[in-house]
Amino acid sequence: MSGVMKPNFFVVGAPKSGTTSLYFYLKQHPQVFLPRIKELLFFCTDLHFKFPLLTEQQFLQYYSDGIDQPAIGEVSVWNLYSAAASENIYKFNPTAKIVILLRHPVDMMVALHSNHVFNRNEIIHNFEEAIAAQVDRKNGERISPHIKCPVEAFYYFDVATYSPQVKRYINLFGRERVKVILFDEFTENTAAAYLDLLKFLELKPVMPSTFKIFNPRKNPRSKLLRHLTLHPPAWIKKTGRLIFPHQSKRRDLMMFWLWQLNTKSVKREALSAALRKDLIEKFHDEIKTLELVIDKDLSGWLRG
Repeated sequence: MSGVMKPNFFVVGAPKSGTTSLYFYLKQHPQVFLPRIKELLFFCTDLHFKFPLLTEQQFLQYYSDGIDQPAIGEVSVWNLYSAAASENIYKFNPTAKIVILLRHPVDMMVALHSNHVFNRNEIIHNFEEAIAAQVDRKNGERISPHIKCPVEAFYYFDVATYSPQVKRYINLFGRERVKVILFDEFTENTAAAYLDLLKFLELKPVMPSTFKIFNPRKNPRSKLLRHLTLHPPAWIKKTGRLIFPHQSKRRDLMMFWLWQLNTKSVKREALSAALRKDLIEKFHDEIKTLELVIDKDLSGWLRG
């Protein structure tokens, strides 16, 4: 598609690590163009979805409204876990900059499971039981047929094993083109972390109007509305396609508005101290490896 801009920076994950908040902050920057939705899921071709991925033409269509901003981005969290996405992005734009946000693996798994439950992707509502089901999931068992995420999203321990995922991007793009931001840094001093990111992207230090948290732990206000949004009856689907065609701006805005209207933030229940300690011990070697890969002190992660 001639004349259509291509992304030159990618926020590739990890899940539940602040990518949604970062997406909304960057959308306010006058030098940044981001598509109207995140999670376009074009590059993670090795993951298994219940729906077809976008074609390149469909993907680039999301950039057709952009003007010539210096920073053109794409935000999809499964591009970090996907073994194919890094190479696909490199082939697409080998000079791109990569942004990776990483959260304590145990906290990320808890938050990811909670998000799956909210979205009705997860049929095992007990966290401990869900993470113990990874082998079953790899055998195609205990997975809802109606999920809106990749099947691999239920391999909680694999998703939280960051070091090989980050290493793929560093090996391809070079350390100087890969920016790793720890969730702790991002939440404890968001303004400083954001300014540091703008410097990496070579953008003016323009701050967003707010650093409010987007996409925290949430529950639906109405379970019926959530069900109708995720699994509408055939007659609603048929009517909806006429009024809100697939991939149209009207449909994206309507779905975003419905989702926001039906969402309320709730406080997350803490894990038991014993379970948290056990999980941190399981990730001990991975965390030590990740320290070397990203050259950051992760001793706080080992303390819990």
